[in-house]
Amino acid sequence: MPGCARKKLLFRGRVQVVHCYTRCVRRAFLAGIDPLTGKDFNYRRDWIRSLLEQQAALFGIEAGFHVQMGNHLHLVLRTRPDVIKRWSKEKVVRNWLKIAKLKRGSDIKDWEPDEQRVRMEMSDPKRVKKLRRRLANVSWYMATLCENVARRANQQDGVTGKFFEQRYKLRDLADESAILVCGMYVDLNQIHAGEAITPEQSRYTSAYDRIQGRKALAASAQEQLEASSLKRDRWLCELTLGEGLQADVSRDLCSATPWRASDKGLLPITLDDKKGSIPSELAPILKRLQINADNWLETVSEFDSRFTNVVGRVESMANAAIRLGHRRVAGVLNASRAFD
Repeated sequence: MPGCARKKLLFRGRVQVVHCYTRCVRRAFLAGIDPLTGKDFNYRRDWIRSLLEQQAALFGIEAGFHVQMGNHLHLVLRTRPDVIKRWSKEKVVRNWLKIAKLKRGSDIKDWEPDEQRVRMEMSDPKRVKKLRRRLANVSWYMATLCENVARRANQQDGVTGKFFEQRYKLRDLADESAILVCGMYVDLNQIHAGEAITPEQSRYTSAYDRIQGRKALAASAQEQLEASSLKRDRWLCELTLGEGLQADVSRDLCSATPWRASDKGLLPITLDDKKGSIPSELAPILKRLQINADNWLETVSEFDSRFTNVVGRVESMANAAIRLGHRRVAGVLNASRAFD
């Protein structure tokens, strides 16, 4: 079966959800506890999470799930070129200049680009069009993240060279079934590796961020504090997609907050668990998303080995094969077992 170039998996100008992952060079524990020297580099995971939060406010790319491991990281990202089309030329240029500085390993907290440089960039329509495309480009997103960490780590260690592998890997998550299974795989990574016992202890995951966000929301309700300023997950893509709600219909628009590109939900699920709030006729989430309940544990735990370039129900993978010009894509048999 022919391989698939990464650029063929990425849509230009269309909303897409992808699973990105990359490893430290030589599989070294450059962001965890080095098993040979005993040095603790876990603080670098906080670097990465902070960068993800900053990039969420600058790119037209939303993070749905994330995990930072000792020697690799996983991200589930949704591109929003439709949102970027609504951004002003000034916002496009300002965001890009901040990204460029961030990519060089600099700290952009409280930093604003030079006004003359902003006006100069805005005066060139072709340049603005090019930058607008870059803001929804997953490769630019990953390059900014990886280069920032590499520069800071190398400066700290007094060395040169790469920190992450040269090329990140990518999977197209072709439907909601794939997004949910991949998201669960990502959030349970620390537990699977033995770094944590529960999601509440999995500090470097989106599950942990969302749990802390819920706690902050509850605290703000009691103490009348502003929830948005406290929520650890404020920068993450809204998880719940309200089916049929007018609020979600209009959420291809820009976010009402400065923390992310939009407020549109990712999946038709909810974190709320109020007794009697779920209609009795509403099917369980696995059934609604056509995930085989008998095999879902194996599907999640063995996700990385069962799927390669495209993940989704059989029909979704068949459509992906047509788009890629292949007779079929790898993992169809596993998809038939994982999804109904």
